[in-house]
Amino acid sequence: MISGANALVEPGRIHPIFLEGKLLPLQAKAAAELGLKDGQVVQGNVRLQHDQPMLMLQGKAFAVPGLLASQVGQSMWFKVQDGNLVSINSSSLVSRIASLLYRPNVNSVLPQLFQSGQLDALLSQVKRPDLEAQWRGIQLSIAQLTPAAIRQTMMAAMGTEVWLSKGVQPPAQDTKQLLRKLLAEVNNSGIGEEIDSGLVEKLTHAIDDIEASQVQAVQAQAQQEVLFNMTIPFVDANPIELTVRRGPRQDGEQPVLTVNVHSKTEDLGPIWLKSQLMNAQQIELTMWAVNEFVVSQARARSYLLGDELRAAGLNLRAFNVVHGERPNELSDWAPTGRGLVVDVSA
Repeated sequence: MISGANALVEPGRIHPIFLEGKLLPLQAKAAAELGLKDGQVVQGNVRLQHDQPMLMLQGKAFAVPGLLASQVGQSMWFKVQDGNLVSINSSSLVSRIASLLYRPNVNSVLPQLFQSGQLDALLSQVKRPDLEAQWRGIQLSIAQLTPAAIRQTMMAAMGTEVWLSKGVQPPAQDTKQLLRKLLAEVNNSGIGEEIDSGLVEKLTHAIDDIEASQVQAVQAQAQQEVLFNMTIPFVDANPIELTVRRGPRQDGEQPVLTVNVHSKTEDLGPIWLKSQLMNAQQIELTMWAVNEFVVSQARARSYLLGDELRAAGLNLRAFNVVHGERPNELSDWAPTGRGLVVDVSA
């Protein structure tokens, strides 16, 4: 479970720190400003301020009795338990978070798993009508695709835990929860030996991919950035990979919002589309396509796209169509560790 650090605390509730078995007194106002909920895990760092070792939590400094100058530079991990911050053994936790935070090629498995028929075949062997119904609810239809349907899918991809932490009813369809239930059913029902081991392995890696996306999204938010990765499954087409990226504000300028879409169909072949939104209304598009017919059609009909965007109040500054595969690009986003707060209570 991954959620942000913006959970609200009850008015006047005190969150004292519990370190090495000792309850450490903190002012109620300072503790409540942390805004943490039970189950969340937060990383603290010991820093020297005015020749005194201080515990830094979410950018706030706390004078903690017992801290030594020799501990300056060390990291400490705490879990919120009954309103207290309890020191925990962080080795396994840090290892798991780090593996997700720095996981390369996120969403590399989900597109394979969502290829037409793969998940359906597995669900037919498990014989769980409820899970089959959930899978049908998650899939969209290319023939009936609407902005509202895409928005709902993106909201669900944020994770049930995020919405619950905000006190909001989460969307009914959550891909990660479906995959977890399906993996548990395979392991507990005794049919694991009858199923392709490679498919079961894909389930595990797919869950890791989703959680890695969520961890990275939370960390990007802490860095005043936006990073969102997801794979959209369709009932009548191959899945589409979607990435939304916005860097931090630079020298007062509005950051560029970049949306990357990758699709592949039998008729059109692989297509990559990169959209960049600047100053809230200026758009630059770049499209890569392997199919020569698709390239020629895109170039010939580019004026129609410009008309559609103008009708929506947007200005198409440039539309470049490239015949060939999109070159590999190294992501310019990297986790800095700033403001890392992760909820791993489930």
